[in-house]
Amino acid sequence: MSTFPTARRTAAGAFLIALMMAGCSGNSIAPTGSSAGAGNSVAGQRRSLSQYRALSNGQGIRLEASPALIRGWMSPEAKTDSNAIYWGNYDTNTITIYSSKGVNGKELGQITTGLSNPERLFVDKNGSVYATNIGNNTVTAYKAGATTPFLTISTGIDGPTGLTVDAAGTVYVANVNTDTITEYPKGKTAPSITIDASAEYLATDANDNLYAAEYPNVEEYAKGSSSGTSLGLSIGSPGALEVDGKGTIIVLDESNDDLDYFPVGKTLPSKQVALGGFPFGIALSKNNKQIYISNSEGSNFLVQTLRYPNGTAPKTKLSTNVGGWPISVNPNNVLGK
Repeated sequence: MSTFPTARRTAAGAFLIALMMAGCSGNSIAPTGSSAGAGNSVAGQRRSLSQYRALSNGQGIRLEASPALIRGWMSPEAKTDSNAIYWGNYDTNTITIYSSKGVNGKELGQITTGLSNPERLFVDKNGSVYATNIGNNTVTAYKAGATTPFLTISTGIDGPTGLTVDAAGTVYVANVNTDTITEYPKGKTAPSITIDASAEYLATDANDNLYAAEYPNVEEYAKGSSSGTSLGLSIGSPGALEVDGKGTIIVLDESNDDLDYFPVGKTLPSKQVALGGFPFGIALSKNNKQIYISNSEGSNFLVQTLRYPNGTAPKTKLSTNVGGWPISVNPNNVLGK
């Protein structure tokens, strides 16, 4: 179980005091969602959303933000740039779109309407961007180049975090307040399937199987099934994940802040890449050649890129500090038939 939005707002002060006391005494805090005996520090155990924010130097616990004051806008390039980077900001209720060319590329637009503390983003094969809004329990979707949602989902949504969209347009949402994953057929606002699962991160593969990071492992769900199978991956604490075109599962291990690659059928990683900082979100490009990472290093949020599968260290792509945790690219790695 993770620390839920309401709990993190009401207990923010107590958590920060406890964190400071632990730092002074040399003791550590066992993160919510992991057993007290699982380890002696936050690293090595599952981090909740509130702990990510508390541990990001200078960022603190994030409270529910007021609506953005700036109106959304789009340049023509935002619709045609096939590699644009979408970077969400939980505090300001915005999604800013950047060109992927060079470092700190041109700003192409910004979405503000319908957003309320966006937690995750996903861009589908048509360039539509989806956002989970934990501030008002909705999922909103925007056509390529648009600033107002064409779709808003609220039924079955409660504490939405994890988000993915398959090639058929099916939307999957992880709800941390109810420990469920809800599945929505293309264009529908009522769930067709509800899965009992405590997850914050989701992905689908080329066969439309669903993958969920459910501490302490990754579960696989066949298309249309509500029963999952644990993959038995050798990983400390699974976080954000993607699946490439060959079926390799890419997982952020929150216990040591690295990316682990698990080829099909393997339970040991074929490769591990150290990221450093406090990485949170990842997005795999359509051509399976770049992984984009949202990371907090020091007091700044960054977007980094990592060559896949042969890269050995991430490089800074955006350091404007306009965004935060949520990230996606146009399009994200949308597999499926």
